[in-house]
Amino acid sequence: MTLVPAVGLASAQDCCPVCRGPVEGEAQWWTQQSRHHTSEGEVEYCTGGCGCLVVLLDGELLKAVPGTRR
Repeated sequence: MTLVPAVGLASAQDCCPVCRGPVEGEAQWWTQQSRHHTSEGEVEYCTGGCGCLVVLLDGELLKAVPGTRR
């Protein structure tokens, strides 16, 4: 996944790669909600500080759902 800065933000590291919402300070941005093994590989569900949800398969982005909080 290539991160591209949103207009008006200093860098891609200052915004969520899913919804482009701002990232505040040095707070932990992504929180792992669950992780389990499947026949396809390891699946992880993580939520961002903005409410976005990402699903990773073996560390690769499988799906991203923008959050409703901003």
